[in-house]
Amino acid sequence: MSYDLNMFDEETGIEMKAQSSNLNEELGQVEYVFSDKTGTLTCNIMEFKKFSAGNTSYGTDLQPTMPQEDNVCFHDPDLFRNLGNTNIENYNDLRRVMFFLATCHTIVID
Repeated sequence: MSYDLNMFDEETGIEMKAQSSNLNEELGQVEYVFSDKTGTLTCNIMEFKKFSAGNTSYGTDLQPTMPQEDNVCFHDPDLFRNLGNTNIENYNDLRRVMFFLATCHTIVID
């Protein structure tokens, strides 16, 4: 396996190494394979495109107009207007979500 030419990641230019060569022997012991097909035909890359604050959803399917970080594809002009408007109904929810995204981007709010 270590000499396989397909063990090369073209995107990063890194040659992959097999950690264990006993995989072939263990495959014969597999009786069931469960799969949800996630990532089988795709690159399996997650991008930040939308979020919700209170009852309002932010994010459009349009391409962003400003430069953004990797894995971020967010565009919604209403977000900046609403962040500056303390009179909107979900202003506190929006500020809270922005605070949590800025401090810990791995959270899930119920």
